[in-house]
Amino acid sequence: GAATTEAAVEDAACPFDKRRSGMILGAGGIGMVLETESSCQERMKLPAIKGCNPCEIRARLLATQYSNSAFHGAALDRKHIASELNRFLSEIEIVHGISRAEIATHGVYFSHETSTHASAAASCAGNEVGALRSAFGDELLSKLMILNTKGFTGHPMGVSFEDVAAVEVLMRQVVPPMPNYKERDEYLGDIKISKGGAYACRYALRFAAGFGSQVAFALYASSQHE
Repeated sequence: GAATTEAAVEDAACPFDKRRSGMILGAGGIGMVLETESSCQERMKLPAIKGCNPCEIRARLLATQYSNSAFHGAALDRKHIASELNRFLSEIEIVHGISRAEIATHGVYFSHETSTHASAAASCAGNEVGALRSAFGDELLSKLMILNTKGFTGHPMGVSFEDVAAVEVLMRQVVPPMPNYKERDEYLGDIKISKGGAYACRYALRFAAGFGSQVAFALYASSQHE
């Protein structure tokens, strides 16, 4: 289940699909400019330049969190993911006043899902959905739009295409479809898989994972968020 043996990409790159059998490696690079609030306020005082808007804010990075349970050299610890997601969301509500219901109803979730084999015992999708269900509950989870980029790019091992995609989704209010999704996995239960198209959202919740049970979360908000 580490790497797919399927010859056709539509059968191999199928995140959250019951047919998933292993990941596809990818490669690439991204760049993002992060700016403090005070720097942004100073930039907004600059005169307008033709063809360039110095006042444009694309999105806001509200919070991040990184932790490592040292559970296993390669596998992810579902309980650790769930506990860290709960901790992250609780901190978000305390600091920013944004509830889990608000994120689920007006947000999207960028998954780490790598299309590893569909197994009730262990799979990337199973671990993620289990953690999401622990943090949001069944009712709220059914409202949270689930997205994935690795079905398009492969697993680039450290290149976070999802963060750039999160900003673009918040800017454009359009979501990409879940790549090659055809067959529902009963083990994952009822989840809101993206079909693509226009989608009004205020928040983008991002999950990333790495070897040794490293887990990271980020929450982006649209530029209108105060």
